[in-house]
Formats: sequence, C-alpha cells, structure tokens
Amino acid sequence: MANCYYEMINSKVESGDLNIICIISPARVGSTFFMNVLAQSPSVDDVINQPFHLTYSYPYLPPDNREEIAYQRIWQRYQQARKLHSEKKITLVIKCMARNLGIGQQALRLLQLIDKIVILIRNPFLSIDSLLKMQVISIENMPEATQHDLDNYALQKNIVDKTGNGNHWQVLRDLILETRNYRLITDLLIETLAFIELNQYEVNIMNDYQCYCNRDNQDSFKNFLALSWTGWHNMAALYKQYISKAASYLVLDSTILRCMPEKVCREVSHTLAIKYTPHMVKNWKIVKNNIIDNSVMKTSWMKCCYEKATSISEFIPPKESPISINLFPYIYQHHILNTAYPSYLDLFKDNYAIRPHSHEEIQELLNIPVTKEQRTLKQVDHIFTETLLSSLC
Repeated sequence: MANCYYEMINSKVESGDLNIICIISPARVGSTFFMNVLAQSPSVDDVINQPFHLTYSYPYLPPDNREEIAYQRIWQRYQQARKLHSEKKITLVIKCMARNLGIGQQALRLLQLIDKIVILIRNPFLSIDSLLKMQVISIENMPEATQHDLDNYALQKNIVDKTGNGNHWQVLRDLILETRNYRLITDLLIETLAFIELNQYEVNIMNDYQCYCNRDNQDSFKNFLALSWTGWHNMAALYKQYISKAASYLVLDSTILRCMPEKVCREVSHTLAIKYTPHMVKNWKIVKNNIIDNSVMKTSWMKCCYEKATSISEFIPPKESPISINLFPYIYQHHILNTAYPSYLDLFKDNYAIRPHSHEEIQELLNIPVTKEQRTLKQVDHIFTETLLSSLC
C-alpha cells in the first residue's frame, strides 16, 4: 500500500515540480560510479543511493514499512534541494539495485514516479566475479564469522598455514584471490551471501515475486538467496515485465562508458535531457557524502563495496579479464549461463541501448588500448567482444 511520503512525492512529480531519473542495475556493474558521473551535471540537484536498502541495524520491518523508509529518504532529499533552489524544477537521481526491488506492486509504484530509467549493465562474468571477490575479502568481518570457524573451514579444504602462525583462513583467502578459483569456498560463500540477504532486509525478499525454489528445502532456499544477491533474476524480471514497456529508458554497458566516456556521456545527457559538462568525464567533484548514506555504510563489507567508487575522480579503462566459467561455484555457473548472461545479451541488444551500431564503430571500440601494456579491449574481454559483434546480427 502506498504511504504518505509516496503520495507527496507523486504530487510533486505530477505537478511538474520534481523530475526523477532512476538507475537500476545488477550488483557490481559500476552503478555508484555512474551515479557520481550524473551528479556532475548542472541539471542534477541531488543523488540518492539505494533508498530501498535496509541494513542490520533495523528491527523487523514488513515490506510496506520498507517502502515508507525509502520514500521518506527521497522526500527528505527533495526538500533539501528545494530549500537551495526555490524556483526551479528539482531533478533527483536515485540508484536502485535490482535485487532490492520487489517485483510487482512495489516496482510498479516506483516506476510510475520515474521520468527516465537507465539500466546499467556489465558482462556478468566480470560483475559476478567482482561480487564474489568482494565477499571473499570481507567474509571474515561478517557478524557470524569467527576466526576459529574460518580456520576450520580452511583445514577442511586441506589449506594449512605452513608458517606455523595458524592463519589458515588468510592463506585460503589469499589463494582464492590469486587464482580466482571460487570453488574453493563454495559452501562458505553461499552461507554468508544468504545470511546477508536475510539480515539486511528481514522481510520476505520475494515480495510479490514468484519463488524459484521450495522454501521447505533450506539448502535450496540458501542457494536462491545467494544467487538473488547478483541482481540478475530481478533485473530480468523488471525489464521483461515493466521497463521494456516504458516509453523512456536507455540501456548502458559500463564497459562502453569506460572506454568512450565523453561520447557516451554526451549521448546519455541528451537522452536524459540533462546538461552535459566536461566534469562528467574528468576531475569531478566527489559527492561522497551523498553516495555513502550512513544507513548503508554501517558494515565493513559494504565499505568494501564503495571504497573504490568514492575514491576516484576520472574514468578507468576496463582492464579486467573474465575468468573461466569453471572457476565459479557450480550454482553460479548455472546462474550465469542460464540467467545472467542471457539477460545481459537481451539488454545489450535492446533498441534503446547505447552502443556502436556499425562494424567500423565496433572495431574502433574493440581496438582501444585499455592496459599499460597497450592490450586492447578485444584482447582483454573476449566475452564482451563476442557480445558486441553478435549485436549486429
């Protein structure tokens, strides 16, 4: 049920007093970075990071209360912007992770407020790799983790600290980060990712969404929660059911954005009807206080998410190389091949996607050097290359 904050926001949207641009994305695709880029436009008055995100500090909150908190956050930012700009139309940019949006009435209500939607995507072989890497780095800081349990897990995998210091877990963690072989830690990843999802929200995260598994099967449900954290299930459903039917949306691949920042930022600005400025590409003002909402940043693993995105002030070429599908845990292999990559491909080929449309433009993009060794994008990311070439078919 819609709440009073929603109704107040809706009245401002309908009167033409408020314009909302919404970034919706799976996890680890550069959405915080992109939100910072849009924030540099003179047309944008404020940004709101993950208003639907709840954290450990909240007590049990049913879905309606979760929405109320989200719209309260948006309304407060609108009021702050209105005090600074008493006469102009206010433009807010909000970033929503797809996994945080309930498919159904919750999504419909939000989308009715939005003037323009940006779906930000990235090769899921890279985005899910980044998600798992982040989790490995921060897993020992999880509330339920103890050094004893983590060291026992390492010993079960026959990983021993040969220095005699007994830091078996650190040895295992370093080995995973070096080899990117996440199958060495499958069980622990699933346990902690499922724990994160349940404890962040403490609500029925399906929220109008058809469950993919039998809730009576605890292991199956944990697997679903761990997979849902990538955001690709919800992103696919949001796109197919709602966004693709909307009149005003665009799809943007963060790899293309990072390779051709000026050209893409100009096109994005034109599509979103906001003013372009060179500061969107380079030497921008970091809007760190707006991006790092205190309610989101209370846990060390979330700080790990935002550290890089809030410490840089220019585009970094995409030098990351996709790992072999065999290095992902088995449930993620299935998830990537059957959900994440097909969804990514559908979005990439969308008519409203910003991408090169001719062989000449594609070759120009693929031959851009992206590493210090002058390796090209084509050499670094073969999956992106194949996806881009297939987009002309």
